[in-house]
Amino acid sequence: MANLPIRAMDRLVAEFDGRMGFYVEDLNSGVAHGYCADERFPTASVCKVCVMVELFRQVAEGACTLGDRHRLAGSISRHGSGTLKWAVDGPELSLRDYCRLMMAISDNVATDALIGLLGLEAINATMQSLGYPNLHTGATLTRFHYAMAGMADAPGSPENDQRMVERIQAYGIDRDCASFADDPANNLAAPGEMGRLLGRLCRGEIIDAEASVGMVEMLGLAANRDMIPRYLDPGVDIAHKFGSSGRIKADVGIVYLPGGPLVVSAFALAAAAADGAAAIAELTRLAAGALAPASVKEG
Repeated sequence: MANLPIRAMDRLVAEFDGRMGFYVEDLNSGVAHGYCADERFPTASVCKVCVMVELFRQVAEGACTLGDRHRLAGSISRHGSGTLKWAVDGPELSLRDYCRLMMAISDNVATDALIGLLGLEAINATMQSLGYPNLHTGATLTRFHYAMAGMADAPGSPENDQRMVERIQAYGIDRDCASFADDPANNLAAPGEMGRLLGRLCRGEIIDAEASVGMVEMLGLAANRDMIPRYLDPGVDIAHKFGSSGRIKADVGIVYLPGGPLVVSAFALAAAAADGAAAIAELTRLAAGALAPASVKEG
């Protein structure tokens, strides 16, 4: 049985210019290893995993269905990733489609719509009940981005989106704001807790087997291939959620290797010149390459 390349992975992270932590687990053997795995890191869009779990929990408990429809209404932020920011006539989508957009292309408008319907308190209560107190969702994506311009309490709107851009252009990003800190007003995760959550999803243990399968399918929609998938053979199936906002890079997922699934949960908060995405890609290449050499491309 191949072993995880612990020394090489630890060296990569120790030499990273900034803060980086990870958790990897070979689900076939149960062998796991982490580095700063219990520390909390900013998640960027990886927080959307927690939003998805809460949606499926509420569906399982009968509070809603994935087919329930919700219309986007009122003034909303249209900043950041996704396609719904271009919709101006108040489209009406199912909760399933909001979730698909959130997980496939990291749509921020879809995410904030779901957070508004589900509630931050409910999302965090569910993470607590599952045993993951360090998977914390403290902000909408609107608040997360506005905080970088000193506008954390401003309501979402196209006008405030423009103010945010102008303030950042004039004064730069506020690197001391909550969005980069271990702060209750931020979205945070410990790599170990996120990795163990994914392992339980893979085994059908989150909410119930049907819900777990549905959530893994949602994770499998992710289009971004810059981090976990970068050095993996295109034929390798991956179910993951990536996050990227300036210095913050993160990717968490399940890599389906020939010998069994590999969980990778990695977060990086880079110094000015460091490339967190490249470091996460290399971490995945090391781990997957040790377990299934034919599944990776050369780095």
